[in-house]
Formats: sequence, structure tokens, C-alpha cells
Amino acid sequence: MALAVAGLVSCGGGGEDAYPQESIDAFVQECTAQPNTGERQCRCVIERLQATMPYEEFARADAALKDNRQPAAASLEKLRAAATACGSA
Repeated sequence: MALAVAGLVSCGGGGEDAYPQESIDAFVQECTAQPNTGERQCRCVIERLQATMPYEEFARADAALKDNRQPAAASLEKLRAAATACGSA
């Protein structure tokens, strides 16, 4: 699941903080490619991220992870909280 978090970029809806649907789809696809993670768990994570992390912050964290850099501490905590909360989804 930790690597799936690096596959960030998420959800639909309106407003400037809305996650683009293609980002949600990409996240779920990358997440489910990780060992021992299912679609339900991955969708849970992205839904929690959408509720707690504005898309701009999500995109910055995604870019950092893809560049093998650590995201901002607050972003990393939100990522870990979402993954932990959805661990048994």
C-alpha cells in the first residue's frame, strides 16, 4: 500500500479542490497493482484523501514521491492516515 500512495492523483466533483477523475482512476490502477491491495481498499484511500487533502497538495505530494523525495510532513501524515484507516477495507 505504501507504494500505491506514490500513485496519487485523484477524484471528481466540482470546485478548485476537486480531484480530476483521471487522477482518481490512475491512483486506483497503481494502487491495485501493489501486492495485497484490492480495489475497495484503494478506493477507500483515495476517498479519504479527497476529504482531507486539497488536490493541489495531493499533486505536490505525488510529484515528490514520484521523484523519490519525501512530501511535506503534513501531507505524509494525511497519506499514512488514509492508508492506515483503509487497511482492512
